[in-house]
Amino acid sequence: MSTGSIVALPGGDLEFHLELGTAVRELGGKVFAIDLPPASPAPMSVLICARIHELGPAAPLVVVAPASSVQYLPALALAQRAAHRRIAAYYLIDPLTDPTGPEWPDAPVYVIRQTRAAATKLPELRGWQEISFNAIDELVAALVASASI
Repeated sequence: MSTGSIVALPGGDLEFHLELGTAVRELGGKVFAIDLPPASPAPMSVLICARIHELGPAAPLVVVAPASSVQYLPALALAQRAAHRRIAAYYLIDPLTDPTGPEWPDAPVYVIRQTRAAATKLPELRGWQEISFNAIDELVAALVASASI
């Protein structure tokens, strides 16, 4: 059995990203944190897709998107399809907006609630699975399992 890659999009809590990366590596998974330049005239979706292309993560990809990156998911899906990289799942953390479009979602979507304030009806309206974890280790186990072929 081979393992794909976990791609953590920018935004959200820095401490969460650090814990996530450490826990994924401890389980033997591969995580790619997408960091971006502090300033650029290019659109954010282009920067994210270019950075993923540059890093070249092995498919299938499991995309972890904090609320501030959810809007870039349709462009990301299209770019990964063009690069012949399959996406196994999307994990949205406290999403506030709905990125659904004709090209997205192209894989299962899971919604993770970290805060009560972020509660929306998106999972119910879109048929996405809402999940909660008691610890980051539970989330990481789910991510690594999703990335396994």
